[in-house]
Amino acid sequence: MTRYFDTASSGRTSEVLQLVREFLDVNPDVRFVVVATTEGTTGLAAAQQFVDRKVMVVSHQAGFAAPNTNELADEIRKRIESFGARVLTTTHAFAGISRGIRKAFNTWTTPELLAAAYRTFGQGTKVCAEIAMMAADAGLVPVSENIVCIAGTGRGADTAWVIRPAYTSSFTELRLRACICKPIDF
Repeated sequence: MTRYFDTASSGRTSEVLQLVREFLDVNPDVRFVVVATTEGTTGLAAAQQFVDRKVMVVSHQAGFAAPNTNELADEIRKRIESFGARVLTTTHAFAGISRGIRKAFNTWTTPELLAAAYRTFGQGTKVCAEIAMMAADAGLVPVSENIVCIAGTGRGADTAWVIRPAYTSSFTELRLRACICKPIDF
């Protein structure tokens, strides 16, 4: 059963992780948890919480906030990895060159339009779909089984979905199977 939060909030991270834990406890066949992180707090919490699963922590790409920088500090990355989780830092599935075109020419391309459509279900839902594809493209999750994706609105987590991932080259095969939790107002 889906848990709906009244509003989006980074203060929901612990509750989201607990709801995912409850889901995983009754669904032991779900082996992979993919979680979005910016500075590493949410990724580290998920790595600690789900040591019994294969955890993939997806960070912002280098240069996202400022040129020649990565928001995920090396020491936090190492702490996440110390729990057996893997960290993926790569170009966002709905951004990359498309975002560059939008910024340079003030126009929209297909990937950014798709991102806007996914955002109608909330920022966290968009990010869950995006990190599922990013992890699939990197070969970190299979596209033949369901995974759990965790993301949020800004910092922290307020959204979790059961997803059948797909590669970006076959994004129409991605399936948002079940919503574990998400905010109603975002």
